[in-house]
Amino acid sequence: MTPALVSLVTALGDDELVLGHRHSEWTGYAPHMEEDVAFSSIAQDEIGHAAAYYGIVAALTDDDPDRIALGRKPRDYRNAVLCERPNRDWAYTLARQWLYDTADDVRLEVLERSAHPELAALATKQRREERYHLLHARTWMERVARGPVEGRARVVDALTDAWSDALGLFEPVDLEDDAVECGWLPVPSGELRVRFLELASRALDDLGMPPDVHARGAESAEFVASSSGDLIASDDAPDRGERRAPGLGGRRGEHSPDFDALWDEMTATYRAEPGASW
Repeated sequence: MTPALVSLVTALGDDELVLGHRHSEWTGYAPHMEEDVAFSSIAQDEIGHAAAYYGIVAALTDDDPDRIALGRKPRDYRNAVLCERPNRDWAYTLARQWLYDTADDVRLEVLERSAHPELAALATKQRREERYHLLHARTWMERVARGPVEGRARVVDALTDAWSDALGLFEPVDLEDDAVECGWLPVPSGELRVRFLELASRALDDLGMPPDVHARGAESAEFVASSSGDLIASDDAPDRGERRAPGLGGRRGEHSPDFDALWDEMTATYRAEPGASW
């Protein structure tokens, strides 16, 4: 069942690599120097985590980690759409970081019990490091929640925009049933999604900043599996056609238009001289 393990770990690495690249774009542009340093550090961590995931994939496939990271075509990447969205403003970046790191903690906790020893050990190591990212995001959310009304409103709007995209983090990866059966992924993505929604909703309610999920149709109950296994909006009955919910498709290589420019920049140096030693 190696292909199922490769599919799972590749998707995990792609999330970290692409979001790390987005975070790095704040270097020199963050609201103040402290955050300039913080986001640069977080970006470095995420890309380092991606490298570790790709190392597992390379060992399983006798491939090169750099080629896996930077030598694929855009459609071969399996990152969630949330990770590739442009940074927009500070409110959106904060909302996305909080949603991503909350979701990542949910899945890393489960991956610590993976039947693949190296993946389980890596999840334990990364969860310790990611706690600082989550602490950073939580601190900012609490600061905004206690701050001026305008700031809270902007973050709530950003959470509303990013909420449905965040569900794409739990879109099933290729061959997920096999990964679950083998214990590589101890809990299916659908169950992880429910855990994330309960945790995130409760935390935002406590902060007084619940997103207007009805505006984007992003409640968990509104997503069901189609005949092909995709998640779709449940208000689309079969006789009306199946519409994929917002933020999904990334696990199948179906990305937003934003990804092309990101991929072009992210891989430019590697593509200039593939396989070179720098």
